[in-house]
Amino acid sequence: MKYIKKFAAVLLAAMLVSAVFAGCSNQNAQTDEITEDTMLIAYTEENAPFIYTDENGVLTGFDVEVIQNIFESFKGEYKDYKFVKVDEGYVLNETPCYTDSNGNEYSAIIMCGGTQKDTGTVNKDVHWSQNIIENNIIAVVPSGSSVKSFADISGLNAGVVSSAAAAALDENAAVKNSLASVTVYNSEDEAFKALESKAADVIITDDFSFYNCKGYEKYTVLPSVLGTVKYAFEFAPSKDFSEGFNEAVKEMISPDYGDGDTLTPIVEKYFGYGGACVFTVDDVEK
Repeated sequence: MKYIKKFAAVLLAAMLVSAVFAGCSNQNAQTDEITEDTMLIAYTEENAPFIYTDENGVLTGFDVEVIQNIFESFKGEYKDYKFVKVDEGYVLNETPCYTDSNGNEYSAIIMCGGTQKDTGTVNKDVHWSQNIIENNIIAVVPSGSSVKSFADISGLNAGVVSSAAAAALDENAAVKNSLASVTVYNSEDEAFKALESKAADVIITDDFSFYNCKGYEKYTVLPSVLGTVKYAFEFAPSKDFSEGFNEAVKEMISPDYGDGDTLTPIVEKYFGYGGACVFTVDDVEK
């Protein structure tokens, strides 16, 4: 009986430890143990292609690979890092996200996972890296179309692909109200077929959807955009590593440093086209 009770206690302890580490990535972190020397990097939900678990159960994604490549360059006093899943509304460097067996509490100082700038009130509470990825809301017409700008789409039948495009069109009420009709399509392929059959005259979509669809070269993107979704990394104001982070990304993308531009291949790997990256060497303040 004593043995059974002891075994149950050990099992319970193991379950508690497992719960504490839920959402953490042992595979991608450079440590298996969180200490005061561990930089905790938070994310609220898996959000491909920024951060997600692959078919092998490994946490991966664009943000994960960026950290892997530059951690040694901006880590400061930290020796290793770990990704940890947190609740929505988590406050960097204030809210504990891990408590060790001695009761010591640890907080994350960076937020990643496709965090969007210029949304909500979060911008008042954190520091940001330079923009790395941007997703523009665009209008697409068949090549050779007489439609050359947004001024020409008044009275036309429009198709909409993606929730980001729909939200941007709603925010541009003048443009939306000028259209004869708006039809929502489930995919880029479906929207392209509507253009070909003339069921739609113009498609409102986003860069991520458009440039990852086969055959996009046959269509023309109108100049200017309806909106831009900006993605960057968040840093706690009280533990702000954004300057060192920016410098590290600058070195990563520079053709004259180390192995040359190592950022663009990662962008292409996860987003399908290098144009998703807007970070340039000149972005980093001198």
